[in-house]
Amino acid sequence: MILMNTLIFAKMVGINKMKDKKITSQVGKDLTGESQDNASRLGDNDTEESTGRVKEPKQDELLINITSKYCKLFHDDQDEAYAKIKIKNHIEVWNITSLGFKDWIARELWKQYRQGLNKSSFDSALTTLRGMAIYDGHIEQTYLRVAQLGDFIFIDLCNKKWQAIQISSSGWVIVDESPVSFVRSKNMQPLRVPESDGNIHLFKKHLNIQDRDFPLIVGWLLMSMQAGRGAYPIMVLQGTAGCGKTTISRMLRELVDPNKADLLSKPKTQDMRVVGVNNHVLAFDNLSGIHPNYSDSLCKIATGDNQTIRVLYTTNDEMTLSIKKPILLNGIDEIAVRGDLISRSVKIELQKLKQSKTESSVWSDFIEDVPSILGALLDGLCLALSRADYIKIDKLLRMGDFCKWASAASGVYGWNEDQFMIAYRANISSSYVDSIEASTFASGVVQMFKSRLEFTGTPLELLRQVEDSFVSEKVKHSHKWVTTAKGVMSKLNRYQDALEVFGIKFNKTRDRTNRTILTITRDVDTYDKAIVSSQSGEEWLEEYDIA
Repeated sequence: MILMNTLIFAKMVGINKMKDKKITSQVGKDLTGESQDNASRLGDNDTEESTGRVKEPKQDELLINITSKYCKLFHDDQDEAYAKIKIKNHIEVWNITSLGFKDWIARELWKQYRQGLNKSSFDSALTTLRGMAIYDGHIEQTYLRVAQLGDFIFIDLCNKKWQAIQISSSGWVIVDESPVSFVRSKNMQPLRVPESDGNIHLFKKHLNIQDRDFPLIVGWLLMSMQAGRGAYPIMVLQGTAGCGKTTISRMLRELVDPNKADLLSKPKTQDMRVVGVNNHVLAFDNLSGIHPNYSDSLCKIATGDNQTIRVLYTTNDEMTLSIKKPILLNGIDEIAVRGDLISRSVKIELQKLKQSKTESSVWSDFIEDVPSILGALLDGLCLALSRADYIKIDKLLRMGDFCKWASAASGVYGWNEDQFMIAYRANISSSYVDSIEASTFASGVVQMFKSRLEFTGTPLELLRQVEDSFVSEKVKHSHKWVTTAKGVMSKLNRYQDALEVFGIKFNKTRDRTNRTILTITRDVDTYDKAIVSSQSGEEWLEEYDIA
């Protein structure tokens, strides 16, 4: 019995010892593993500290650092973000969303870090850079090709050195760093370097126009090279096929705003503003008639057009596009027929070419003279800056700023101070005569007053008298023919200035029944001179004052 108890006790002791060994073994393993992990971690830390290795920055961080180091960020009044970049010995200005900025930063990223630009990283960086430009950067306006600040005009030469022409009343000079921020579109081309003591009359030999129209061409160029005074005139070149409309249009643009796409086909009305944002001069080639809506859009852009648009369709954010640009049109058909377009236009009838030359030879001869012509235009701008505010013009026309600017520069070219105005008044009057001839209703009114001095009656009574004697049945039944009193008044208002060229003036009143009553009168001398001269082609219009 004692022996059996002893054996059981010994067995129990052995089992407990085995359990103790297992526990000790497991604890040892745990402790050993933990110590090894710790040792491993410590070893890693020791290695990181000893080698100085740090976590590599993400690419968007690199892009932000590059921009912060080499660029000066700013924004305009519409919160568009821009970067001024110092490249070699000049400064370039780019919208941070432009291809120019993207190309530059992609090059810097590869040059400094040997990394290709990742789209998502670039987009992420742009978001941050935009915030920095708006909240940390200053506000500054940007300009395309031409800028005017106070008594100074600046013209971007658009060359690789980013030089500009600085013009003041005391003279002009080419500067390496422009005081204003010019931006560029991808199709813009460099201006030729102008020459001192230029000769404007070199340009005349390249134009197949009447002598009286040359001051108008020069005036349009001078007005297009400034950005501070009034509405821009619209240049309209017309003539038969083969008279050089396209070539002369290209020449005019080359002197002000050279561009790879120098002449454009007529865009849709809704696309006009997009074209305006990327061009200083809007030049359209070979137009055949203009729809009223298109005519209105041209007038708005020449005068100054503001439109609010959505930035993104996913947000309610808006931005305002403000556009005021010189415009150049050419075509065979009568382009400017509506009164508001005529009053803003300079219409030049091109003569038939007397001799044919290849286009390449014509262009090379012109390009050779461009530096001298451009220098002469800059001399004209200097004089205009000093004299425009002091020019006095009797009975100023609608484009008053244009008249004063061109007249102020006339002395540089040896012209009398009133030589431009004589040509301009004649040009406007001639255009109004052409618009009368293009309108069945207006020409009917003119013919109606050939045999009478006065008319008094309602608009519909006027319409009936015009229809009975001067309008064919086919026209009267056309869906475009005017049929209402409101339509008659609209026509009279639209052609008011044109009718006054013929001495025809109207006044509108209301009778006791609230009917509209028209009183129309004719000035005999003015009417007779206009009728005879329009039929014979005499140069009466140089003496006529439509104001």
